[in-house]
Amino acid sequence: MTETDGQDGHDPDAIDWRDGIPYAARFGDLYYSAEDPRGEVQHTFLDGVDFDALCRQPTLTIAETGFGTGLNFLEAWQRWEALASPDAQFTFISVEAFPMSQADLEQAHALFPALADKAAQLRRQWPGFIRGSHLISLSEGRIRLILLIGEAEKMFAARDFTADAWFLDGFAPAQNPDMWRDAVFHQIARLSRPGTKLASFTAAGMVRRGLAEVGFDIVKRPGFGRKRDCIAGTLEIPVDRPASKTPWTKLPTPRPGARIAVIGAGIAGRCLGASLINAGFETTVIQGPESRAWAASTLPRALIAPKLIRGDQPYPRFWRQAYLDALRVLDGIAPDIWCGPRGLIIPAPDQGIRDRQAALKGELAWPTDILRQIDSSEAADRLGRACPGGLFLPGAGILDPSRLLERLVPDTTLLQTDVKMLSRTGGRWSLHDGRNTVVATADVVILACGPGAVELLPEHDAGYGLRIGSGQLFQAQGATASGISILHDGYVGSTDASGVFVAGATSEGWQNIGPVPVDPAATDRIQNRLADYLPDFSTESMNAWTGLRCDTVDHLPLAGPVQNPMAFETAYDGLRHGKPPEAMPDPDYEPGLFCLTGLGARGFQAAFTLADQMTAMLSGNPLPLDRDMTDALLPNRFQIRNLRRNL
Repeated sequence: MTETDGQDGHDPDAIDWRDGIPYAARFGDLYYSAEDPRGEVQHTFLDGVDFDALCRQPTLTIAETGFGTGLNFLEAWQRWEALASPDAQFTFISVEAFPMSQADLEQAHALFPALADKAAQLRRQWPGFIRGSHLISLSEGRIRLILLIGEAEKMFAARDFTADAWFLDGFAPAQNPDMWRDAVFHQIARLSRPGTKLASFTAAGMVRRGLAEVGFDIVKRPGFGRKRDCIAGTLEIPVDRPASKTPWTKLPTPRPGARIAVIGAGIAGRCLGASLINAGFETTVIQGPESRAWAASTLPRALIAPKLIRGDQPYPRFWRQAYLDALRVLDGIAPDIWCGPRGLIIPAPDQGIRDRQAALKGELAWPTDILRQIDSSEAADRLGRACPGGLFLPGAGILDPSRLLERLVPDTTLLQTDVKMLSRTGGRWSLHDGRNTVVATADVVILACGPGAVELLPEHDAGYGLRIGSGQLFQAQGATASGISILHDGYVGSTDASGVFVAGATSEGWQNIGPVPVDPAATDRIQNRLADYLPDFSTESMNAWTGLRCDTVDHLPLAGPVQNPMAFETAYDGLRHGKPPEAMPDPDYEPGLFCLTGLGARGFQAAFTLADQMTAMLSGNPLPLDRDMTDALLPNRFQIRNLRRNL
């Protein structure tokens, strides 16, 4: 494996091949047995946790230490698909510190022709060596692979889920002791419940003792082939859990089987609608005809480009994960959603910017097929005109929003009405139009209507941190062909097949909800800012677009349950006086009311991860985002901040 495989920061000597079997030089061990590896997985792991019985559950969560070649996952997927009901859901969570390259993965999978189709689907979304969490959706959303790239204890400690069973794999304890430490066993027990099963290929005494000490009843089983023993276990004694230091972040009880109304049919609403429908929820997506006059999702083109910021806080990590997850989803949709050639340059016109970009690239250590630096010559070739070198992102580009929205949830399935008020009686929500007529009822309502959420959220002094602004861009007919997109104090999109490109965008402050008039001066400002990067075009062909944009004061979306403001004020009033939160009660939410709004200028990439996040909350499946990111997105965060500041 070389740098051209796209594995920056990864040991190029990590994988050797011995008689066609992948061998980890780092650990001095084979990835799987040379003698019937599929049979070994089926015996050791699937039979070890009584996987066939688990497949009868409506939702199933398997967690794993050591993804390796993905053979355990592929075997579990194949078995589950054959046995589970058509509406069942399967989440597989696996940690891997040293992921294989895509090329090595393909070579490793070549030995398993019966799994070839599933293996190819996995490789198409394979993230490679990118630290963090990656959501891979398969089988039209019925199967979710949450791949955690990093050290096992750290990755599991950052998450909250309950596994039905564990596959403890990885390399042998003597070769890979970090995977078999007591701290990892503690996390395995913490993320389990009484009755959770586990299986492992190793019957080493230190493994059996360590798992027994955290509450598992461990038994030896006959090993596979020439291996004498393997183990299976069941959690009998749950781990003691200390009182939470942030009780207001506890999520409400899941609502599987709920009838759901999604208010809003832009990118947030349609991503959410598609995700909920795939998860088996009866879902109505509502489009407000009135809001079409200012909705951000009506823009003619949308830029998919990451918000690249250094640091390990929830804010930069969320936006990085959202971009990478979005690319995986978008690459699986029909290619006609893209306009013009893919690729984006973030130029570095001076040495200071070049140095900062180099530091950012080094910190991220993303593969070169996701992010790399290019010089001015390559930049000019790709852009079609003079351009400084800088960062190059091959997967970024320009989308056609209308085509994408139609692919997610067709217009013909939408309920066309403007919701002006919510009321709740008899345990159900009623949605009223402007004449106070009930237009829909639901168990759960999700506000995914951008600025429109402001008028439907429960009022309280702290608010929800939402800001309503506006943006303007323009389309024009290029007189010369344009290459890829460029992002620098605005953006210029690639030219589509008809020669049209977009350039933007302005960002104006507080606005009232309603249509936004075109400002000719704003178009002039866009042209002046981007003068060095615009292609030649006819000014007569220019056509400006304006719309409202909704974000938050901390630049993170609102995604989660909506609190009961008065109950929150009472429950957490002690924060004003410095009282310990461990003694405070669980949160009181508005029953069945959620929101997904405030996505800002990058809604077309944030919406995919957030839709899965919201669907997982409602179904009870593991969340794609870790605990810190989940908490950072909760709508109640602004009220809690005010209480802590005694405001």
